[in-house]
Amino acid sequence: MINVVWLKRDFRIEDHAPLKYSQKNNLPTLFLYVIEPKYWQLNDTSARQFYFISQTIRSYAEELEKLGGFLCIRFGNVVDILSKINTCYPISALFCHQETGNNWTYERDKQVFNWCNLQHIGIHEYRQQAVFRGNIKRANWQKKAAQWLDSPLISAPSRLNSLISFHSGLELLDIYPGNDNFVAQDMQLGGIPNAKTTLNSFFNTRINKYLYGISSPVSSVSSSSRLSPYLCYGSLSLKKVINESYALCVNKRQKAGFISRLYWHSHFVQKLESEPRYELEAVHRSLVKMREGEFDEINFERWKAGYTGVPFVDACMRMLIHTGWINFRMRAMLVAYASYHLWLDWPKTAAYLASTFIDYEPGIHYPQIQMQSGTTGINPPRMYNPVAQGQKLDPQGDFIRRYLPELAHVPNAYLHTPWLYSGLKTDLYDKPDILPKDAARQAKAKVSSYYKRCIDSSETRRVVRVHASRASQANNKSGTNKQHRSQLSLF
Repeated sequence: MINVVWLKRDFRIEDHAPLKYSQKNNLPTLFLYVIEPKYWQLNDTSARQFYFISQTIRSYAEELEKLGGFLCIRFGNVVDILSKINTCYPISALFCHQETGNNWTYERDKQVFNWCNLQHIGIHEYRQQAVFRGNIKRANWQKKAAQWLDSPLISAPSRLNSLISFHSGLELLDIYPGNDNFVAQDMQLGGIPNAKTTLNSFFNTRINKYLYGISSPVSSVSSSSRLSPYLCYGSLSLKKVINESYALCVNKRQKAGFISRLYWHSHFVQKLESEPRYELEAVHRSLVKMREGEFDEINFERWKAGYTGVPFVDACMRMLIHTGWINFRMRAMLVAYASYHLWLDWPKTAAYLASTFIDYEPGIHYPQIQMQSGTTGINPPRMYNPVAQGQKLDPQGDFIRRYLPELAHVPNAYLHTPWLYSGLKTDLYDKPDILPKDAARQAKAKVSSYYKRCIDSSETRRVVRVHASRASQANNKSGTNKQHRSQLSLF
């Protein structure tokens, strides 16, 4: 009999419950990662994500080996792989982390657990975020989240009882099973050492400019924490990062701003966990058809490639394509521009953006997409003015010129509005089909008209009840790490 630790998005040694608790008995353990070709052929996955994960897994294998553990990588369907393993080495129990992924991974998990139940294999699933399954009320979630985030970290096992004595299948990480070639030329590197280096550089120096620089696509490259891909794939423990943040001797405002955003992480993931249809259609049922039948494929392709004719929008998209990352505010602007100015329904834009992000976290991505697209019914329309954003965040135009070299001939005075420049070479960079100001005015009229005709107030109340933030009612408790109670009011 053996134990199996099934690895998904949890590549670390510390604060890893499946790793720790699989060693509580004397059974040898197989540490398994499965490359699933059907997953990598989805519209919201891409080669850039696979390569980042591959780098991460290779470093994880090195960390396992230090404890006497060896990684087994296989290619195919998880149930098929487990069935073959079970034939040779009967499985006593499966250990894994709970994952709030996209709909495909959710269905995959159900298939795996159903198979385990049929085979009378024990299932031990642990959470690695403050996210809870089942029918949980939002007000109750806040208290449960605080309790979980306050719970002790799980120490790393001192030694692993490994079924195999060598790494098996690492060469499979060299073969991308997807259909795309959507790589990022200048993306962050995966791996546990890179995660720790990025965390240390942020805590030691970069956090001092955190709140001052996170809005700009230029300054955010260094002032943002840049921890999102490492949290996304579990190279860093969210709980451990929060704990270490409280111990920092830095500017209180900068520290509080960072910690508050760490708490928001689980707040948004819980939305998708509570209502998985967030990925599939408008969470407010009255808004499912708001943009129905008006999708313009040409505008979609121009937006995807960064050729809308609005320089700041296009520069942001091209940066994202080039690096696999852009700051939060610019992600919101890209979504809002597509949803309002171009009137593109969000599912296609959401899938495309997901594929561009190396830090694609479905539980954050889809609720944010719907917030910025105006389909929650409880958030006001957020129509970013892309010209004003560019003038504010890139006043000298250096960012635009870096990513749009075809505008080299345009004077600075016209760089944010090149359609006003009589010398614009439209064979290099064309004007937008409709100017941003006019597009925003039309979008506001459409939203207002649709809301008046179609919004069901009882559905709005349901969305508020299930998903809206709650003010914290918890009292501060004594203890070194209890000061985050005040942060929960941000939920």
